[in-house]
Amino acid sequence: VAKKVGDTEKALSQAKKVHEATYYVPHVAHATMEPMNVTVRLQMDRCDIWVPTQAQTLTRMIASKITGLPQEKVHVHTTFLGCGLGRRSQVDFIIEACEIAKQTDKPVKLVWTREDDIKYDRFRAATCQRIKAGLDESGNVIAWHHKVVCTSILKFYNPAMIKNGVDYFCLWGIVDSPPPPVFSTTVYEFPNFYVEQYLSELPIPAAPWRSVQNAPNAFVMECFIDELAHLANKDPVEFRMHLLKNSPRAIRVLEAVCEMAGWGKPLPKGKGRGIAQHSCFGTYVAQIAEITINEKTGEIKVDKVFCTVDCGPYVNPDTVVAQIEGAIILGVSTALKEEVIFDKGGVKSSNFDDYKTIKMSEVPEIKVNILKSKEKIGGIGEPGVTPIAPAIANALFNATGVRIRRIPLTPKTVLEALKKK
Repeated sequence: VAKKVGDTEKALSQAKKVHEATYYVPHVAHATMEPMNVTVRLQMDRCDIWVPTQAQTLTRMIASKITGLPQEKVHVHTTFLGCGLGRRSQVDFIIEACEIAKQTDKPVKLVWTREDDIKYDRFRAATCQRIKAGLDESGNVIAWHHKVVCTSILKFYNPAMIKNGVDYFCLWGIVDSPPPPVFSTTVYEFPNFYVEQYLSELPIPAAPWRSVQNAPNAFVMECFIDELAHLANKDPVEFRMHLLKNSPRAIRVLEAVCEMAGWGKPLPKGKGRGIAQHSCFGTYVAQIAEITINEKTGEIKVDKVFCTVDCGPYVNPDTVVAQIEGAIILGVSTALKEEVIFDKGGVKSSNFDDYKTIKMSEVPEIKVNILKSKEKIGGIGEPGVTPIAPAIANALFNATGVRIRRIPLTPKTVLEALKKK
């Protein structure tokens, strides 16, 4: 049990309406632009490591353990990162190079192929989640029972951080991260809230992926919130506003993005508009996606994305906008195409011919509005990726009346859902 507030079972039994749904998000690769690489020069009394890494301290510790040198004799030279996304917080490729260097008296340069990089990645954790919620006569949420099955991230990253059998890395975006709750803040308030977690025993290695688990959990939360709004016969924004009454920053970004995108204006047939919001790393983000759906092919085209962000005080707005734009592009890619395929006990995906990502021609028009804020400074590299997948899925429902509870929203998946309409 990860969180318990009130008596959820009793509240569900008293609810006027009860709704239940199951969501699934697959494993996703980091697929960084630059594959894993490292250069190690080991000498009698010194070890030099040139590596694009997010984990300098861990690199020193591991190299010291392998070489037998004290940590102060291990010198880590951090090169520019050809994309990190959390993958370079791992040291598996560094261990490999250090072990090889230990067997030779020459410098070792290790460069993984793209196939190595995808097949032996430490993936974003897959998750299957079931939510059961109850509404009262006024359409208010009075109970929320959330079951989360997830590949443990901390099992492969830092097992000591698993507390009472709960891997909170897998729950970011559903419950507050342990104090201080900067990595993830739950902004929705439910009077009766029960969260269970079941850690998968699959041996597939998992690691932090841009936003850690905030992005897949936001997909589940924000899509289900939309389902409840429809059940209550309320506008999705109005429904969220009521749940966010004690979170003025979340309300502010929602109001701003609605004004920015013209929420409520009618769209032509075949087009849809969806909204989602999320907060993590001290930053609040709301996004609206406008899509075109081809019901003959099942293809979704994301036309426009509107985004408002409250990250506290900032110095360079261009940097903030660039980070948000990049995060949205990555989020669109995972929403529409990305999925690691397994076959016969191994990873089948190997390169960009069978691990699909969006192309530049598929990137939507993106408009970003940074709100002036005197709140604490928040992060900006990760929050932008979290709301876009649910915004697209909600837009699909808006356009077609079809609710798909898994990503990626491939043409095949969409067509199958449309046929069942």
